[in-house]
Amino acid sequence: MTKGELTKEAFDQLLRWLDSDRDKAASKYERIRLRLIRIFAARGCCDAEDLSDQTINVIVGKIDWLTENYEGEPALYFYAVAKKIFLEQLKKRPLPPVPPPSPDRSELELQSRCLHECLQRELTPAEQDLVVKYHEGDGQERIRLRKELAKQLGISLNALRIRLFHLLARIRPCIHHCVRKSLDA
Repeated sequence: MTKGELTKEAFDQLLRWLDSDRDKAASKYERIRLRLIRIFAARGCCDAEDLSDQTINVIVGKIDWLTENYEGEPALYFYAVAKKIFLEQLKKRPLPPVPPPSPDRSELELQSRCLHECLQRELTPAEQDLVVKYHEGDGQERIRLRKELAKQLGISLNALRIRLFHLLARIRPCIHHCVRKSLDA
Protein backbone atom coordinates (compact mmCIF):
# COMPACT_ATOMS: atom_id res chain seq x y z
CA MET A 1 0.00 0.00 0.00
CA THR A 2 1.36 3.45 -0.91
CA LYS A 3 1.38 6.12 1.73
CA GLY A 4 -1.98 7.86 2.19
CA GLU A 5 -3.84 5.77 -0.38
CA LEU A 6 -7.33 4.93 0.85
CA THR A 7 -7.99 1.42 -0.43
CA LYS A 8 -10.69 -0.91 0.85
CA GLU A 9 -8.04 -2.92 2.71
CA ALA A 10 -6.53 0.19 4.27
CA PHE A 11 -9.97 1.47 5.30
CA ASP A 12 -10.84 -1.91 6.82
CA GLN A 13 -7.56 -1.85 8.74
CA LEU A 14 -8.34 1.68 9.95
CA LEU A 15 -11.75 0.53 11.18
CA ARG A 16 -10.17 -2.46 12.98
CA TRP A 17 -7.76 -0.04 14.68
CA LEU A 18 -10.66 2.11 15.84
CA ASP A 19 -12.65 -0.80 17.30
CA SER A 20 -12.91 -4.56 16.93
CA ASP A 21 -16.69 -4.25 16.39
CA ARG A 22 -17.12 -3.00 12.82
CA ASP A 23 -20.35 -1.08 13.57
CA LYS A 24 -18.80 0.70 16.55
CA ALA A 25 -15.69 1.41 14.48
CA ALA A 26 -17.75 2.93 11.68
CA SER A 27 -19.60 5.08 14.21
CA LYS A 28 -16.29 6.22 15.75
CA TYR A 29 -14.91 6.99 12.30
CA GLU A 30 -17.88 9.20 11.44
CA ARG A 31 -17.72 11.02 14.80
CA ILE A 32 -13.99 11.63 14.38
CA ARG A 33 -14.40 12.84 10.80
CA LEU A 34 -17.21 15.25 11.74
CA ARG A 35 -15.18 16.49 14.70
CA LEU A 36 -12.19 17.12 12.42
CA ILE A 37 -14.40 19.09 10.03
CA ARG A 38 -15.71 21.18 12.94
CA ILE A 39 -12.19 21.79 14.26
CA PHE A 40 -10.91 22.99 10.88
CA ALA A 41 -14.02 25.12 10.29
CA ALA A 42 -13.72 26.69 13.75
CA ARG A 43 -10.15 27.67 12.90
CA GLY A 44 -11.33 29.52 9.81
CA CYS A 45 -10.48 26.92 7.16
CA CYS A 46 -12.82 27.17 4.20
CA ASP A 47 -11.75 23.71 3.00
CA ALA A 48 -12.47 21.91 6.28
CA GLU A 49 -13.71 18.71 4.64
CA ASP A 50 -10.63 18.44 2.41
CA LEU A 51 -8.34 18.99 5.37
CA SER A 52 -10.15 16.35 7.40
CA ASP A 53 -9.81 13.90 4.48
CA GLN A 54 -6.14 14.82 4.25
CA THR A 55 -5.78 14.04 7.97
CA ILE A 56 -7.41 10.66 7.48
CA ASN A 57 -5.16 9.92 4.50
CA VAL A 58 -2.04 10.67 6.55
CA ILE A 59 -3.25 8.27 9.23
CA VAL A 60 -4.08 5.62 6.64
CA GLY A 61 -0.51 5.97 5.39
CA LYS A 62 0.73 5.06 8.87
CA ILE A 63 -1.93 2.49 9.72
CA ASP A 64 0.48 -0.45 9.75
CA TRP A 65 2.71 1.29 12.28
CA LEU A 66 -0.27 2.54 14.30
CA THR A 67 -1.90 -0.87 14.68
CA GLU A 68 1.34 -2.35 15.98
CA ASN A 69 2.69 0.53 18.12
CA TYR A 70 0.10 3.12 19.08
CA GLU A 71 -1.48 2.78 22.49
CA GLY A 72 -4.24 5.09 23.56
CA GLU A 73 -7.39 6.64 22.17
CA PRO A 74 -7.17 6.72 18.35
CA ALA A 75 -9.23 9.92 18.17
CA LEU A 76 -6.47 11.80 19.97
CA TYR A 77 -4.00 10.73 17.31
CA PHE A 78 -6.36 12.04 14.62
CA TYR A 79 -6.57 15.41 16.40
CA ALA A 80 -2.78 15.64 16.77
CA VAL A 81 -2.31 15.00 13.05
CA ALA A 82 -5.06 17.53 12.27
CA LYS A 83 -3.22 20.14 14.32
CA LYS A 84 -0.05 19.60 12.30
CA ILE A 85 -1.97 19.77 9.03
CA PHE A 86 -3.60 23.01 10.17
CA LEU A 87 -0.21 24.51 11.02
CA GLU A 88 1.10 23.51 7.58
CA GLN A 89 -1.98 25.10 6.03
CA LEU A 90 -1.21 28.35 7.86
CA LYS A 91 2.20 28.47 6.22
CA LYS A 92 0.58 28.17 2.78
CA ARG A 93 -1.93 31.00 3.32
CA PRO A 94 -1.14 34.19 1.44
CA LEU A 95 -0.32 37.30 3.39
CA PRO A 96 -3.19 39.74 3.86
CA PRO A 97 -3.34 42.46 1.23
CA VAL A 98 -1.55 45.72 1.88
CA PRO A 99 -4.06 48.35 3.00
CA PRO A 100 -4.67 51.15 0.54
CA PRO A 101 -2.84 54.39 1.20
CA SER A 102 -4.69 56.86 3.38
CA PRO A 103 -6.41 59.61 1.43
CA ASP A 104 -4.71 62.97 1.21
CA ARG A 105 -6.03 66.04 3.02
CA SER A 106 -7.86 67.44 -0.02
CA GLU A 107 -9.79 64.17 -0.51
CA LEU A 108 -10.83 64.14 3.14
CA GLU A 109 -11.97 67.77 2.94
CA LEU A 110 -13.97 67.04 -0.23
CA GLN A 111 -15.66 64.02 1.38
CA SER A 112 -16.37 66.02 4.52
CA ARG A 113 -17.91 68.89 2.51
CA CYS A 114 -20.04 66.44 0.50
CA LEU A 115 -21.16 64.67 3.68
CA HIS A 116 -22.22 68.00 5.22
CA GLU A 117 -24.12 69.03 2.07
CA CYS A 118 -25.87 65.67 1.74
CA LEU A 119 -26.83 65.54 5.40
CA GLN A 120 -28.59 68.88 5.01
CA ARG A 121 -30.13 68.06 1.62
CA GLU A 122 -31.35 64.51 2.29
CA LEU A 123 -32.20 64.38 6.01
CA THR A 124 -34.44 66.26 8.39
CA PRO A 125 -32.76 68.21 11.23
CA ALA A 126 -33.72 65.45 13.71
CA GLU A 127 -32.23 62.77 11.44
CA GLN A 128 -29.06 64.85 10.97
CA ASP A 129 -28.72 65.16 14.73
CA LEU A 130 -29.19 61.40 15.13
CA VAL A 131 -26.44 60.61 12.58
CA VAL A 132 -24.01 63.04 14.23
CA LYS A 133 -24.74 61.79 17.77
CA TYR A 134 -24.40 58.15 16.65
CA HIS A 135 -20.84 58.77 15.45
CA GLU A 136 -19.64 60.77 18.48
CA GLY A 137 -16.97 59.50 20.83
CA ASP A 138 -14.36 56.76 20.62
CA GLY A 139 -14.11 53.21 21.96
CA GLN A 140 -16.04 52.56 25.16
CA GLU A 141 -17.34 56.13 25.24
CA ARG A 142 -18.95 55.64 21.81
CA ILE A 143 -20.62 52.43 23.01
CA ARG A 144 -21.94 54.18 26.12
CA LEU A 145 -23.24 57.14 24.08
CA ARG A 146 -25.02 54.83 21.64
CA LYS A 147 -26.71 52.97 24.50
CA GLU A 148 -27.87 56.29 25.96
CA LEU A 149 -29.12 57.43 22.54
CA ALA A 150 -31.13 54.23 22.09
CA LYS A 151 -32.57 54.64 25.59
CA GLN A 152 -33.55 58.27 24.87
CA LEU A 153 -35.33 57.17 21.69
CA GLY A 154 -37.02 54.28 23.52
CA ILE A 155 -35.64 51.66 21.11
CA SER A 156 -33.17 48.80 21.34
CA LEU A 157 -29.54 49.22 20.34
CA ASN A 158 -30.15 46.94 17.36
CA ALA A 159 -33.12 49.06 16.24
CA LEU A 160 -30.86 52.13 16.48
CA ARG A 161 -28.27 50.43 14.26
CA ILE A 162 -30.94 49.56 11.72
CA ARG A 163 -32.29 53.11 11.73
CA LEU A 164 -28.79 54.49 11.11
CA PHE A 165 -28.20 51.95 8.37
CA HIS A 166 -31.28 53.23 6.53
CA LEU A 167 -30.33 56.88 7.02
CA LEU A 168 -26.81 56.30 5.74
CA ALA A 169 -28.18 54.33 2.79
CA ARG A 170 -30.22 57.41 1.88
CA ILE A 171 -27.26 59.82 1.91
CA ARG A 172 -24.57 57.52 0.48
CA PRO A 173 -25.62 57.98 -3.20
CA CYS A 174 -25.69 61.76 -2.69
CA ILE A 175 -22.15 61.71 -1.27
CA HIS A 176 -20.83 59.58 -4.13
CA HIS A 177 -22.49 61.85 -6.68
CA CYS A 178 -21.11 64.99 -4.99
CA VAL A 179 -17.55 63.61 -4.86
CA ARG A 180 -17.66 62.45 -8.49
CA LYS A 181 -19.07 65.78 -9.62
CA SER A 182 -16.36 67.68 -7.74
CA LEU A 183 -13.57 65.49 -9.12
CA ASP A 184 -14.85 65.83 -12.70
CA ALA A 185 -15.07 69.61 -12.45
